[in-house]
Amino acid sequence: MVDKEYAKHQLDELTSEYSKTKHNKATNKHLGILRAKIAKVKHELETSSRRSGTGYSVRKSGNATIVLVGFPNAGKSSLLRVLTGVDSKVADYAFTTIDVIPGMMEYNGAKIQILDLPGLIQGAHVGRGGSMKIISVIRIADLMLFVVDINTYPQLYQLVEEIGLLNIRVNRKKPNIRLEKSFAGGMEIEGNGHAVPKKDVITGILNEFKIFNGKIIFYQDATEDMIIDFIADNCVYMRGVVALNKIDTADQKRVDAVRSEIESRTGMHVIPISAKMAQNISELRRLVFNGLGLIRVYLKPKDGTADFDRPMVLDSGSDITEVVRRINSKLIKSARFAYISGPSSKFPNQRVGMEHIVKDGDVVTVVFD
Repeated sequence: MVDKEYAKHQLDELTSEYSKTKHNKATNKHLGILRAKIAKVKHELETSSRRSGTGYSVRKSGNATIVLVGFPNAGKSSLLRVLTGVDSKVADYAFTTIDVIPGMMEYNGAKIQILDLPGLIQGAHVGRGGSMKIISVIRIADLMLFVVDINTYPQLYQLVEEIGLLNIRVNRKKPNIRLEKSFAGGMEIEGNGHAVPKKDVITGILNEFKIFNGKIIFYQDATEDMIIDFIADNCVYMRGVVALNKIDTADQKRVDAVRSEIESRTGMHVIPISAKMAQNISELRRLVFNGLGLIRVYLKPKDGTADFDRPMVLDSGSDITEVVRRINSKLIKSARFAYISGPSSKFPNQRVGMEHIVKDGDVVTVVFD
């Protein structure tokens, strides 16, 4: 059982030491080990919090779930109301949302669950503002929608940093690294020509996690932080988009400049909106749908017509087997092949196997025994 108070004290000390240590070549190894220790303590705290049931209880529903993330008074509640019709408490002051407020947005035949979270505050990564509860909800989501007030937009950078310190990696992929443990022989580093930290830095990080023997293999360039993320294995990798809110209070030149800056610094797509004036909401809906990687396919009976009013909504990369699973999982054994017309077919009514990957707009006829 983790002593939470001791762990928090330890985390404070490690974080303080890290912030006071100068960054240079001489301190690289020490800083790497400090980051590893910080990651280890955070992992213990998060695991303890999940076991003790301190997170919000939220059940996922619909085809996908997104969370509205922002500092207090960014306009999340107003945006939820515009997107879903749910009228959570809205006021022009901070901390109006004190619990998770769910809503459902329907777009392109998809039912997308939207969760309005309490506003994150600076220092969330050390437990302030009920962050452990908030993080438990963020981790179940398929996409983060950052809501930012254009008048205080630099807060977004603080927000992304806080999210990162809570072990959520926005618009990043899990490091392509493999670890093979053994019982003796020390650590072998296989860089495969990629840019990776020096051996003593890597072994120092591994030793902090009580890994002393084996081989670590890199299939990409990797930083110390990426190695720590891989070893700790407590990070969530999630797509993120930005709703730049309250543009009705700024001129177009400023809107364009802020949008360009955010996209350049974060790599996230930005849609300027005004939740209050319902401005650019259609564009935001489309961005969310595309960001979730959802596709629509239309089912067509063998001797009938396609139902274009009720698409089947799937994750991008789904195959015919997944189509059958959504129809009825009990039918998978009797499904043999399918006829496809649309973007994934070479010609109309192409016969394809069960492993065929469908694309948005396909018309599918499944043939059973």
